[in-house]
Amino acid sequence: MIQSWSESAAHIGAWVGFNAGCLAVRIFPRQWLYRFSDTLADIGFYLFRGFRTRSVRNVRFALGEKLTGVEVEETVRKSLRNFFRDFVEIAIALVIPAENLRSEIPIEGRENLDAALLKEHGVIVLSAHLGNFFLVGTRLATEGYPMWVLINQPRNQRFARFMDDYRLKVRQKTIHARPRREALRELSQVLRRNELAVVIADEYRRNNGIHVPFFGRTVLARRGPATLALRTGAAVVPVYLIHDKSQGLKMIVEPELDLIRTDKDKAAIRENTLRMTQWLERTVRAYPAQWNWMNIHWQEDQDNAPVIKEQRVQGLTS
Repeated sequence: MIQSWSESAAHIGAWVGFNAGCLAVRIFPRQWLYRFSDTLADIGFYLFRGFRTRSVRNVRFALGEKLTGVEVEETVRKSLRNFFRDFVEIAIALVIPAENLRSEIPIEGRENLDAALLKEHGVIVLSAHLGNFFLVGTRLATEGYPMWVLINQPRNQRFARFMDDYRLKVRQKTIHARPRREALRELSQVLRRNELAVVIADEYRRNNGIHVPFFGRTVLARRGPATLALRTGAAVVPVYLIHDKSQGLKMIVEPELDLIRTDKDKAAIRENTLRMTQWLERTVRAYPAQWNWMNIHWQEDQDNAPVIKEQRVQGLTS
């Protein structure tokens, strides 16, 4: 019952927020809206005690040897500002023409994506809760790429349909992560058509996945992206949208990840999952104030969790 009420409230809040946001971007200058979102984030930093405490703790675990206590808190504050600013940009994407979006968000490294598509096995667009991750598929879709996004949908069906409809408005088609067999079938079809599927890499779980090192500690990483790449032969290309120094957005498309392609499924999946996690750690270190630090579930916090240091699967390293 509590879950149902909370999801209904989220549905109503999202509906009101999206419509109010679209109206606001038509009326007010963007800089006003960005200042307003920054102010809300600063207020939220003090009000959302659970978010603040957990995020500060995670940043301290990951980067504490390089940052002072003040710098750790400032990283979390900026991360929350980044998240609030995302919603202003989502509202903007809902109301401006595609050509405006293309001109306002440059792409660096598009040739890496085009090179991967030449292999004709489809592309898994590997992304994370970094920068404005909501609009990764939207920006690529404005270039004419057929885009699909893998989503863990909310249980509330009305809320789920609302979010699916929103994604269609910003040029993204949805694949639901549950049931898993159906999701795998749909993803495989997308990749066989040499299309693009956006998969978020940093949704760490408490009790299901592969133990891999992350910032010197241990997380349970999803095996899904590595499994899908191995079964379909799809390229895995890291893509993310960051807020650059001008406070605008810039898309970064990195070269295709070098993955193990072998019939040793279990070992290859673990090694490839490790490589994806290493990519994520490098990227978060480069943009620590633009990542959502709430996502980490350190396995050292769980009873009897193994402590894993940086290592490779024997016989599979290149």
